[in-house]
Amino acid sequence: MSDFKFAAIMPARLAACWVFGLLLTACAEEPVKSVKPQAARAKSAAKRGKPNEPAQSYRIADNQNGLHLLDADTRIQAGDSEAAQKALDRINPEQLTPEQLSKYKLLDAQISLSAGDAERALHKLEGTRPAVLAEADRIAYYQSLAFVHALLGDVLPSVRARLKLGQLLQAPEQQRQNIAAILDALSVLPVETLNASAPVADELGGWMALAKILKQRGSPGFDLSGQIAGWRQAYPYHPANAEYLQTYLNAPAAAAEPAPSESAIGPASATSAAGANLAVLLPSAGPYAPAAKAITEGLSVAHRLAASAAPQPGLKFYDTSQGEPGELYRKAIAEGAGLVIGPLVKEDIQSLALSSELTIPVLALNQVDNLGKANLYQFGLSPQDEAEQLARKARRDGLQNAVFLVPNTPQGQRVGHFLTSAWQAGGGSVVGLEQYDPKQHDFSGSVATLLAPSVSIDGKKQPLAVFVSASPEVARELAPQLKYPQSAELSIYAMPNLYSGRQNPVRDVDLGAIRFCDMPWLFGEYYPGPLSQSALQNIWQGLPDSQIKLVALGVDAYNLSGQLTQLAGGAYAGATGRLTLTGENRIGRALVCAQFKAGVPIADGFLN
Repeated sequence: MSDFKFAAIMPARLAACWVFGLLLTACAEEPVKSVKPQAARAKSAAKRGKPNEPAQSYRIADNQNGLHLLDADTRIQAGDSEAAQKALDRINPEQLTPEQLSKYKLLDAQISLSAGDAERALHKLEGTRPAVLAEADRIAYYQSLAFVHALLGDVLPSVRARLKLGQLLQAPEQQRQNIAAILDALSVLPVETLNASAPVADELGGWMALAKILKQRGSPGFDLSGQIAGWRQAYPYHPANAEYLQTYLNAPAAAAEPAPSESAIGPASATSAAGANLAVLLPSAGPYAPAAKAITEGLSVAHRLAASAAPQPGLKFYDTSQGEPGELYRKAIAEGAGLVIGPLVKEDIQSLALSSELTIPVLALNQVDNLGKANLYQFGLSPQDEAEQLARKARRDGLQNAVFLVPNTPQGQRVGHFLTSAWQAGGGSVVGLEQYDPKQHDFSGSVATLLAPSVSIDGKKQPLAVFVSASPEVARELAPQLKYPQSAELSIYAMPNLYSGRQNPVRDVDLGAIRFCDMPWLFGEYYPGPLSQSALQNIWQGLPDSQIKLVALGVDAYNLSGQLTQLAGGAYAGATGRLTLTGENRIGRALVCAQFKAGVPIADGFLN
């Protein structure tokens, strides 16, 4: 049987785990670290009745190459791939022992994974000899190999790597997470593949038989308990037996149904008898496909959680990259949809509004200017909302005069317009506006020009608000050039794109006391519970920074689907904000404001 490849389709746990920061955790609550203190390693070895292993340096801490390897490993654990690469660059591979060379290739592969270069990572791993690695590094090797194959869409090689990994993991929680990852990976295989004979003996065959059972979970008349009992009799000593399988079956986030197929129009998950279906119109190809995938993750996990408590309408997915929005809308109605979530792309929203009378509600996942239509609700992470909240925050802080620094891109110009309009609408004075090239690293010229104007009253310099729009990478370079620590006359306010939602205190320490306003989902005290950011870590950790917050958009989109008629009567406490219905059926967001302190954003609360 040939391996089944699923390009660009990964189960929630696999998609959430490939990213560099979780390479060594197997998405477990307790991370498996590749660097252990020597005393701890000796204690662990003693418990297993084994002679003490050498420290992680592989008996090489007495030479320079060994120190560089140890430094690279430590940098990887800290999440600093750039510094790790610099440490590896100081090493001449030809001078390494076999153990050192395997360690070197493993670290190099992990750095490649952190950059999303799965093919290069696989090439490095293929040159690694796991047998010569220390136990913790063998674990890291098989985890990395599993993630690489998952990224490349190779299901069975990924599963085989996890079978090897399962033989090494000691902690029960790590075993449970590995079992869940195996079942999630196999869940995307078609039934024909699962029916085929397994190329590896009983263990893989048992996994595939179990995955086939779980794939039919929720089908009308399907006896899940009976099928599981029969499977247990057939595979009494299988690793998935005992409490591990029951934990998987009980977990809302571990649903056995696969993620929506991104290559076909039509239903992607089992439908429910509880009312009309929810149709989801999102693209599977093109520039918006990655954003659509992140939104789908949020939609799916919110649906699974709700379904664990009571029957829910089924989700059916329709691919807007393969059909016209109006046609898909009518198709969804014909197939029993009671509400549509999407489209995502502004042009698709406009096309749908112009091509169809909306006989069932549509919750669009973006906002189009000057577009209003009955039964059309527009909901998205609008930079206009964010600019208005930020301007209001600065005015509440008592500031009157402001300068604006935005990138010289079309989106930067839009944000600059939103910021200046919101500031002036609140009675503030615009002292200056400057644009910068986000591809550059030296912003001193733009900053000097921006801060040159000053406002004085009776010879006393007045406090100044500096509004900035910058990505996390640019903000980290820009902040020191704004002459930190801030003086009493200078207060920095940033659009929320400076913070992805992924905390990095080491790299963000230079952000000083920058203030920003963002969704409550990023702050546990303002959006706790099973759909909080911390609870969904296994989902968003694997996403690029630019897509993390879209998971929260998906969560709110699902939960709002049953709240639209009540939304006009009061605010809904959502993941993306306190949500209210405004003009033209647009859903506005009230945000939580925060301030960086020692590289960590600390929430101040909602603006009243």
